[in-house]
Amino acid sequence: MMKSIKLTLIAAAVCAASSAFAANYAGEISQADHKPNDRQIKVGEGKTDVHTGKAAINVIDVAATPENPRKGLANGKYISFAKIDETAGSFIVNTFAPDVLGKDKSGVTVAHMFKMKGFLWRNIPKMPDHSHLGRMSYGKVGNLDVYYGDWDNTPSGASKVNTDTKTNNYTVFYSGTGKTTNMPTSGTATYAVKGINGHYEQGTAVLKGDLKADFGKKTLAGTLSRTTGDLKTLGIDAKIVTNDASFSGKAVANGSVNGATKGNFFGNNAAGLAGIAQFDNNKKLNAAFGGAKK
Repeated sequence: MMKSIKLTLIAAAVCAASSAFAANYAGEISQADHKPNDRQIKVGEGKTDVHTGKAAINVIDVAATPENPRKGLANGKYISFAKIDETAGSFIVNTFAPDVLGKDKSGVTVAHMFKMKGFLWRNIPKMPDHSHLGRMSYGKVGNLDVYYGDWDNTPSGASKVNTDTKTNNYTVFYSGTGKTTNMPTSGTATYAVKGINGHYEQGTAVLKGDLKADFGKKTLAGTLSRTTGDLKTLGIDAKIVTNDASFSGKAVANGSVNGATKGNFFGNNAAGLAGIAQFDNNKKLNAAFGGAKK
């Protein structure tokens, strides 16, 4: 009897700990150029249906009108990345619309939601109009409910992505649940990290590299790189705030352009991290990044 009670208490404690990790949300978006009523994004925790308690994104467009008024808009709702990934992996999408929603060889999901317009999309049962959601690309941190990526406001029905950061409200972000509650206070860890910048199409190269955390000295530093794109190297030199499972500090683009970085640690014992780097005077260099311990 006593053994049964102990097992029950242990199971309850494990469930409580898991719930605590899952519910602890953290996320950020970069500062973007837009007027109050322009299409823009927020990140947060899903609160309805299958999205409840999951890392999510919300594309707001107060001026949008649906093709089919009876079905409404997908805008203004927190949609979980887990649900988007599920849709991207479906047979119908892979067969009929791989250029609209799909995952590339770097593991980045690219969503050309502005293309979801016309007879086919208008007549999918129960599916609201997604064409006012712009374009979004994102990666996932290991097995955690943590995502990082970029977004732009390419208009509904456009023939191609708007890549001009002077007009596309280019925004980088990260969104995750399970912010670390048991941060290490000593020792080091190396994170294998990918960075997303200007990921307008499937097959765009990601930045790759290691970030090393020294939990005793409370530092996080390293460099991500690639050979193509506007952003070829991204240096991170940040301070760790243990009691908030966060980091912030200096970012350097291409070896000479100074900016700022901020982010959070996620999972048990800081199993993963995600963050953004932004360069206020050169938004085409802004990036989001994430990775897990090696």
